[in-house]
Amino acid sequence: MMNESTLSRKRTNHLQLLQYACALLFALLTLSSCGSSKPRVITTKAEAREFQSTKAVASPKTAPRRSIAKNIPEREPAEPEIVELPVEEVPRDMTVTDIAINKAMEFEGTRYRYGGATSSGMDCSGLLNISFTEAGKEVPRTSMSFFQAADPIDVKEVQRGDLMFFATGRDRKRINHVALVVEVTPAEIRFVHATVSQGVVVSSFNEAYWLGKYRSSGRLP
Repeated sequence: MMNESTLSRKRTNHLQLLQYACALLFALLTLSSCGSSKPRVITTKAEAREFQSTKAVASPKTAPRRSIAKNIPEREPAEPEIVELPVEEVPRDMTVTDIAINKAMEFEGTRYRYGGATSSGMDCSGLLNISFTEAGKEVPRTSMSFFQAADPIDVKEVQRGDLMFFATGRDRKRINHVALVVEVTPAEIRFVHATVSQGVVVSSFNEAYWLGKYRSSGRLP
């Protein structure tokens, strides 16, 4: 039979084992409910992907913060594209007279300047001289020389491109002004010329002033 001391020692051992078991069970329950505080060491790419996916699910979604760039110069605006316009070609069916008339009309509004033949100022013969020269035709320079070079025609025979001569000075017979006919209709004759008061303009032969100053008409050969 066991003595009393041996029995006491066995009870003590059983009690210690029971306390140890309870302590171990409590520790296991605490770890399973709270999780281990020891950080997880990632050693493979698969574990890294798993960790990132787990973190994305666990963390709440927040709106991305707008980053503010500092000390970044503004981008200069792009230079506008330069579009080259096609050069306008002269139609093949245009005559020298057509080109000269078009050129003379381009100078409409140019101021008058005695002896001038440029866009900065011109007189009546200067207007015709530069217009026909641009069309490729050599012509005189003064009103009288235009009158002498042209073939005389009756006013009823005047056509587009013909010349009309006027005497606007004190000598009612001396031709000192020339104009280029730009339009002829049954109702009127219109011509472009350079006047002292208005510069390059288009006038009508129906105007009393020009009708009274008219002297002759002509056609350049």
